[in-house]
Amino acid sequence: MLRKLGKSNQIAIPKEIITILGLKTDDYLDISIDNNRIILEPKVLVPKEQAYFFTKEWQVDEQDAEKDIRKGYVTKTKTIDELFLEMDK
Repeated sequence: MLRKLGKSNQIAIPKEIITILGLKTDDYLDISIDNNRIILEPKVLVPKEQAYFFTKEWQVDEQDAEKDIRKGYVTKTKTIDELFLEMDK
């Protein structure tokens, strides 16, 4: 899909691509260069106070927790005090 560089160095992204990627007005795109190609990658901004939840470390821990849950490694308690007693065992 050929596009012309316009005023203020802007280009229009074809509607077909916008639809396929599910993009909408005010979405963010990261722009980079790889082997003389321009790469546009959709990004979601995360509030700073929530950024830790998107780190590799957190995601690995989440995957481990999901595996443990699927294996049945869970403890059910009715109160927080019961939970701490279980954890002390």
